[in-house]
Formats: sequence, structure tokens, C-alpha cells
Amino acid sequence: MTSSVGAADTSGRAALPGTTPRATIAPAHTAPATTPPSTDPQASTADGVAHDALSSEVPVSAARRALRLVVIAVAYYVGARLGLGLSLVGNDVTPLWPPTGVAVAALVVMGRSYWPAIAVAALAVNLPISATPLAAVVTAVGNTLAPVLAVTLLRRVGFRRELDRRRDAIAIVFLGALASMLVSATIGSVTLVVSGSIATSQLAAAWAVWWTGDAMGVLAVAPFLLCLPLFWEQRRWPLRQWLEGATVIVAATAVIAAASLTRLPVLFLALPVLGWAAWRLQLRGAAPAALIAALLATWSAAHMIGPFKGMTLVEQMVTLQSFNACVALTSFFLSAMVSERLQTAAALSAAASELESRVERRTAQLSAANTRLVQEIQERSEAQELLSHEEARAQREHQIAETLQRSLLPDRLPDVPGVALAARYVPATADVQVGGDWYDVVQLPGGLLGLAIGDVAGHGLPAAATMVQVRMALRAYALQDPSPPAVMRGVHQLVSQLPVPEMVTLTYLVFDPATRRLRWSSAGHPPALTVVDGVGTFLGGALSPPVGVTADSTFTEASAELPPGATLLLYTDGLIERRGVSLADGLGRLEREAAAAPADDGLEALCERLLRIFLDEEHIEDDVAILAMRPAPAVEGELDVRLPAEARNLVQVRSSLRRWLRESAVSEEDVNEVLVACGEACANVVQHAYSESSAGELVVEARLDGEALELRVRDRGHWRPAAERGGGWGLQLMRALMDDVAIEQSPAGTQVRLRRNVRLGRTS
Repeated sequence: MTSSVGAADTSGRAALPGTTPRATIAPAHTAPATTPPSTDPQASTADGVAHDALSSEVPVSAARRALRLVVIAVAYYVGARLGLGLSLVGNDVTPLWPPTGVAVAALVVMGRSYWPAIAVAALAVNLPISATPLAAVVTAVGNTLAPVLAVTLLRRVGFRRELDRRRDAIAIVFLGALASMLVSATIGSVTLVVSGSIATSQLAAAWAVWWTGDAMGVLAVAPFLLCLPLFWEQRRWPLRQWLEGATVIVAATAVIAAASLTRLPVLFLALPVLGWAAWRLQLRGAAPAALIAALLATWSAAHMIGPFKGMTLVEQMVTLQSFNACVALTSFFLSAMVSERLQTAAALSAAASELESRVERRTAQLSAANTRLVQEIQERSEAQELLSHEEARAQREHQIAETLQRSLLPDRLPDVPGVALAARYVPATADVQVGGDWYDVVQLPGGLLGLAIGDVAGHGLPAAATMVQVRMALRAYALQDPSPPAVMRGVHQLVSQLPVPEMVTLTYLVFDPATRRLRWSSAGHPPALTVVDGVGTFLGGALSPPVGVTADSTFTEASAELPPGATLLLYTDGLIERRGVSLADGLGRLEREAAAAPADDGLEALCERLLRIFLDEEHIEDDVAILAMRPAPAVEGELDVRLPAEARNLVQVRSSLRRWLRESAVSEEDVNEVLVACGEACANVVQHAYSESSAGELVVEARLDGEALELRVRDRGHWRPAAERGGGWGLQLMRALMDDVAIEQSPAGTQVRLRRNVRLGRTS
């Protein structure tokens, strides 16, 4: 550029009249630190030591910190004065601004908290040459912000001050120099325009010279300053390397000096010398050589001698800055590449040594292990026989557990007309396939239904064996005398004679579908829950200790009516008990969740809902058994009962028909006679419709139209011919009790239709 642009500021760009130079802010919280040696070629230097210059700052005393601040400020100021001595035009245009390199190096090594030294020195440099004190302050701010930004960006990318990786060289060139110095150049050049030091038309030229000068200061000076601590931090050079380093410096000085004094364009002769320094000595040789080359070339340009003689200011700037950029890039990239290769070689060497040591240690270990193995082989052969016996015993126990598992719980719940049933059993663990929780549903004489749920404390074969005995005993006692106290006494006497160390809890209930009466007795078991119209209630009363615990065999019973559509829920403690949660809280939660279930959901959906809410699928602490029952709502319209054509199901048909007739307000006299006639028709289906090897379906349908009652008893079989020894009394009885009896036979089966006019309104 020409002097008409204005006075160059002290930063090395086109210093325009009254322009202020810039300085750099030091990082506020970083300081040099040393990383331990590493075998990672990207994490250690060629000498085996790595220092992370951007790690957290090490605390220092106040006196030492003050001394550092003074040293940084003085170095910055001296660098500024030297930079002004390299002006291209008078004392204004300076293409190399050393203070930026001083600032970046100081903040990298000592930490960003030393930025006040940069700010003070920048202000001291700018005040004498700025148009106003305010312009000097603003320029000093830009001079401080640029180095702080440079160090911050370098820290973000993991920059290491050893410059021993290619990415470190790339980072200092593009982030530390080219990108960050945009801040100081922009603030400084705009300040010149605002303060009136230059015209608006000169802004672009001033900004370009300012930026290149700052950037070259970082590229030429900062690496040199960063390499100085490496002389005592890394492996010391032997005498041979010191001699080689001195030779490199002398050769670089001689070649650059010669190239700078002659008018021939031979500045490129410096590049081989710089390559030699980078290849042989890495950063400690390349940085000083690059600095000497930049200084000599800049001095030659400032005095307009050698290749710069006769050039315009713009030609001088382009030639000089291109040369300086090539010097910096060649030196630092080649140095980083060589350092990485040396690191890789050192890492491989260390790995080989480590591998050799490991092989020796492993060989010794294998030899010792071989001796132990000979001993263990004999010991294991002796233990093998014992293990075979244990495996056989475990196999037998597993087979027994599987057999018990198949016989513990009902294969399926019975089909009871007018009563819905559902049950679930979830074991606590997968390895022990049997536990102590159980449930059962027993069809009792007279159409009654027995329900039981119990828990034998513990798991495994002992608990399973006890459970089987208790369940079978309860079935036998219930068929003998279904009343709850009688059944509980029988089970109590049995358990008292068994060698059972754990408790056995039990709840037994009897339900009459015809009267909807529920009777129960409970021995130490969680109370049954009823849900009626969305309101949950626990069944109380008839309580006693667990069976077999005391000598007292006195049991009582309680009763209640279970309305149509109500739900009875039986469960074991594994559903509600949790560690750290009281039993009352568990019962309360069960009551809320059961009552909140949608009214139109079936019992299967209710059981699934409770298991999903109360159990953790990954960890189930205890066995869980659930048994749910729901009487059908009051019959409206026609009756439809479908059961296997077996004699034991006739009582269920009779109970369902009786309940439907009573709910339809048929008189008791008509109810009894209709039940007898229908029973005869159903008995014929059981006896004549199907073969003895298979039982088909028995269907009973009834409808009432005013006082006209019609029953249909259907099957899908083929009636056997009547025996010659007589019979047919059932058909005569049906005709005597009903107004009309019709029998229709077809290949699809047989239908008996019974009709009778009944009296309504009297149900007693």
C-alpha cells in the first residue's frame, strides 16, 4: 500500500495517522500443564513427554503472578517498538507485528487470566499514536480480544503447545492467526475511520494490512516463544544436536541474508534450510529458523533492498507476506509430521518392549500354571465322581418339580352357568418352578361352588409338596361337608400332623348361585375383596390364625349376599406386599385399582390389569395367585345354557334354570314341576345322545312370552334305540307335567320342546 492510505497503526497494518496498535487478552483460567507420557502417538511427543498448554491453570502466589504480568507487558511493549522499526513507509506501515505472537504465546503458556498485562501494554503503545484517548482504549480492547479468542479456539480443538501434531499446526495457522486476528483488524480499522484518522475509502486497505501484520506476528513469533520451554521440558539435546542446531541457524541466517541482499528473486532458497531444521530438530529447530527468515525478509523490505528494491508498497506487501506465510506453513507442518512419525515409532518401540516383557511374564505364568494343572487334574477327577452324583440328584429333583408343577393348579376352571371365573398364577423365580401359592374351584353337591386360595410359606419342593396335600385335602373335605368351618377344621387337623416348619394360610368360600349367598372362613390369609358398582369392600369376620399354628381347631363362618354383576377377588400376599410399604397401603391400593377397572371388562382383563399394575416383570419377589368370580347379572329375556352332556353337569343346569325362573317371577309350584320335566329331558340327552367314549354338548334354552313358557333341550348326537326291557317313563313324566311335549329328530341331532302356561307374580 502507499503512504496515502494514512499512518500505519502500531500493530503492523497500514498505520494511518493517529492509529492505535492492538494487543491481546490473556486467558482468564488456563495455564501450562504437563501431561504424563503416553503410548498414544497422538498424545505424546517424540521425546516421550507431552505438555497440554491449555489445561487448567495451576495456582501461583500473588508475587509470582505480579512478576509474570510485568514480564508479559514489557515483552509486548518491546515487541511493539521492534515492530514499528520494521515499517515499510516512515514509521507507519509495518508488515510484521510481533506483539500478537507475544500475546498468544503468553496466554497459551500461562493462562488466559493474564490478559490484563496485554491490555495495559496495548493501551501504553496506542495512547501516543491515537487521535483520541477513547480511540486508544477501543483499539487496545481489540488488541486484547483477538489473542483471547485465539487461545479460546485453540483450547476448544485440543491444541498442544509442542506443535507435534498436524492438527496443532493447522489450528495455530487457521484459528490462532487467520481467524482470530480478524477481530483486532476489524475493531482497529473501524476505530481509525470513526476517529477521523483515515477516510472511509481507506478502510479496506487499512484492514488488510492490519490483519496480515497481526497474523504474521502470530505465525512467526508465537511458535518461537512456545518452543523455548521445550528445551528444558523435553529430553535434553546431546552435544551433537546442539551443533546441528547451531549449524541450522547459521545456514538459515546466511541463506536468507544473501537472498535478501541480492535483487534476484531467490528467497525460496530458504525453504530447503527450513525443511532441514524441521526434519532434524522439529519445532525447536524450525521455529527459530522461521523467525530469522521472517525478520530478515521484513528488514529487507523495510529498507527496500535486495528483491524488494524498486517495488511499490503493494508489491512489497504481497511478496513479503507470501514469503512469510510459506516459511511458517512449511516449517510447522513439516515439523508436526516428523514429530508424529517419531511419536509413532516411539510408541511402536515401547509396545514391542512391553510385548516382549509380557511374553516373558506369560511364559513364566504358563509354566507355573502347568504345574498347578497337573495337580488340579487329579483333584478334578476325584471331584468328578462326586459331581456326577450331585447332577443325578439335581436331575431327579428337577423332574419331581416339573411333575408337581403340572399337578399343583387346575388345568382349567370349571364351566359354571351364571358364574364367570378367571385365575392367574405367577411364580417368583424362573429357576424354582414351584412355590407355595395356590387356588382351586370345586363344584359341590346341590349346585354350590367352593373357592379356595392359600399360601404355603417358602419355595421349592417342600412348599410344593405341602401345597398339594392341602389342596387335595380341602377338595375331599369340601365334598364331604361343604360348610367353611367343617372344611377348615379338616385342613387344620391335616396340617397339624405334617412336618411343616412354615405357615399355611387359607381362605375358603362357598357360593350358592341360586340364592347368591356367599359364606366364608379365613385362616391368616389376606381378606377377600368384593367390588359392587365401582365400590370395593374387604370381607371381614370369620378370622382365625393360620391353620396348624395353634392347637385350637375352632373356626367360624361369615356370610353376605353377592349381587348380580359383583366381583369377588381372592389373592395371595405376593400381589400387595412390598418392602418398605405397609400392608394397609398395599390393601388400599388394591381396592382402588380393582374398583377403577372398567365395568364392562371381563375377569380375564381384570386379572391382567392387576398383574400389570402391581408386578415388575423383571423382578417378582414372591409368588402371586389370583382367583376372580363374578355372578352373571339378573337374567333378562331368554336363557341359554351350554355344557358338556355329563351327569355331573345336570345340577348346574337345574340351578341355572331355577334361578332364571325365579327371577322371571314364576310361581314356586310351576318352578318345581318345570325343573322335573327339564331334568328328565336332559337326562335322556346324557344317556342316549352320545356314545360312552365321548360327551357332546347339551343345550338348554328357555323363553317366556307372557305366561307361556317354552323350553328347548337340544343335542347334536343320535339317540340309541329304546331297550326291549321297557322304559319310556321319563317321556310320560314330561307329558304329565307340561302342557305340550314335542320331539324332533334329524341328522343334526335331537330337540325336545316343552311348553306350559305358568303363573306369574308369586315367587315363594
